[in-house]
Amino acid sequence: MKKGTKHAYPLDAKTKFGFSTMCWINQGCASFMTSLFMLYLTDYSGIGALAVTLGTVLLLLGRVIDAVDDPIQGWIMDSAKPTKFGKYKPFIFISTVLSAVSVICLFAMPGAVTKSPVAIVVWVIFFYLLYDIGASFYAERPLLRTLTSDADARAKLMVYPRVFGMLISIPFAFFLAMVEGLNTKVGNMHDSFAYMTLIIVIPAALVSLLGTACVKEGKHASEEKNETAITVKDIVNMFKTNKALLVTKVSGLFSGFVWTLVFATTTYYIKWAYCADLTTGAVDSQKFATYTMIMGAMQMLPFMLAAIVSPWMMKRFFKEPVDFSIFSMMSCAVAEIAMFLCYILGILSPTMFFILLFIVMFTMGLGFVPGGVLDSETMDYGMWKTKKEVSGLCQAVSNFLSKAQSALSSALVGVILIVIGYKVDSVTDTYIGDLAAIPSMLIWFVIVLSLAPAALNIIASVILKFYPVKGEVKKRMYEELND
Repeated sequence: MKKGTKHAYPLDAKTKFGFSTMCWINQGCASFMTSLFMLYLTDYSGIGALAVTLGTVLLLLGRVIDAVDDPIQGWIMDSAKPTKFGKYKPFIFISTVLSAVSVICLFAMPGAVTKSPVAIVVWVIFFYLLYDIGASFYAERPLLRTLTSDADARAKLMVYPRVFGMLISIPFAFFLAMVEGLNTKVGNMHDSFAYMTLIIVIPAALVSLLGTACVKEGKHASEEKNETAITVKDIVNMFKTNKALLVTKVSGLFSGFVWTLVFATTTYYIKWAYCADLTTGAVDSQKFATYTMIMGAMQMLPFMLAAIVSPWMMKRFFKEPVDFSIFSMMSCAVAEIAMFLCYILGILSPTMFFILLFIVMFTMGLGFVPGGVLDSETMDYGMWKTKKEVSGLCQAVSNFLSKAQSALSSALVGVILIVIGYKVDSVTDTYIGDLAAIPSMLIWFVIVLSLAPAALNIIASVILKFYPVKGEVKKRMYEELND
């Protein structure tokens, strides 16, 4: 950006507000599906032993469908003609509505549905797949690419949804604590879960719609170059020619599991390691509510802090965004290994656990801004190589990986729960399965939330060393794209 234009589009107040809030429902629903979907089914839905099997099978089946569906949705977005609202904005509107409706229906399951096994299966499958479709249409990165090609401006724009998006993360992060509080009056955890879902999701969806309306989509290269329709051959060529996309997504295939593995297991670990009487299966609801609030803070505050400092760190200490991403992954791996060692040494107390969780989340959060810049660069690189706008397809690959990682992480938890015969009373929140199996479950949870993510981060950082868009290649790419 030139001096004196920092408040001009796309860094004007209206665009920053819109870009900061249009993500609310997407972030909130992703948080629900990652950390609460399996927990809701097993502990609060009231559907009994069917919950673990249904959730695990559905999470795996959904990824098979996504493998076909996500590229199609990406092609639909890229093939769409720009309207007066833009090319990608209409899909973000659709995404917001579908995500909100599906999450409400999944987490506020009517009591009449839970009385019939057939109705349960149909209901959960339908709205889970509806959520998948909605999430795939969230085209934030393709929209960002149209706003500016300046890396610093893109980095700044990525900060706003991260920082101000934390506002919506507050109720989502503290969701279980608020459910526990509401349940003191309702007296039924299933109903309390449903009421709190409605209270949070509806306002978040309305704000997201307003935010999306405030963002003015930039000009598309296709509008100036009379770009022809995207064909299947173009899709194949995108994967063959876009080395930047290949490297970042193969790296993300590993690193993307880190957040989902941590938060798919943390709630279960906290509940049964620190809040339960393993002789009776009873859960200390007050302590669990307190610890989930702390966990929510560990999810929110370090990410917010990391988002604030990461643009400065990237500009001050790193020549390329890819170098900053590698630093973030390796730092996170060190913190995760420290957590595993503390468990092995028998010193992973609640205090130590939350301190290390904060460090893990902060170092992980440092990678968000450079990761967003890399995503935009891969879209630019694809445009440079194919001479066609394939941002939606690039986003589709990211969406598929993100949803697959979230689902597979939750499915892994489901496998652990199936093995031990996990069963909880949805009204009293008391464990009614085999109590002797809980210690082995906790051991596996610690491995899943610490040692496994550390290994994945290390592998991802090595792969990212091969990222091609830097130095002279980047300079030449933008010179030709801006001609």
